Amino acid sequence: DFVLGSVHFVDDLDVYYADYWQDKTVFQAERRYLEATLACVELHDDFDVLAHLTYIGKTTAHPAPRAVPFEEHRELIDEILRVVARKGKGLEMNTSGVDRCGGFLPTADYFRRFKELGGEIVTVGSDAHTADRVGQYTGRACAMLKDIFGYVCTFEDRKPIFHKL
Repeated sequence: DFVLGSVHFVDDLDVYYADYWQDKTVFQAERRYLEATLACVELHDDFDVLAHLTYIGKTTAHPAPRAVPFEEHRELIDEILRVVARKGKGLEMNTSGVDRCGGFLPTADYFRRFKELGGEIVTVGSDAHTADRVGQYTGRACAMLKDIFGYVCTFEDRKPIFHKL
């Protein structure tokens, strides 16, 4: 019912694996990932929701998996969120990072800023690759989004439906 936009490859390298991280500090790897994400959201329109914006924080090759700190990359993240909001696209709170890097992908501070920048569409996804992870931590994610937006969205025929929480 909707199209997720996400970034997994940067400079022809899968950020999940060690080749991407070679000769980069954590800051440099995250920065380059976010730069590529900005380029993608600026260029592409055929998506409805930007999925797991801080996916890079949970990758197996990350030397110290973490929820990517908003303040470390604030200007770049602000620009990503501005473009997503301006285009009327949504932002996904992905729960797969909770037990992999200690936070949602992205964390609540990203969503507060997204709202400040005019973002309205928010979704929750568990990025489950196995049946036991389907819907994992979605209750916690919805509680956070309730505090920030008061609702969460689903989609039908690529149109958002707002559900009060």
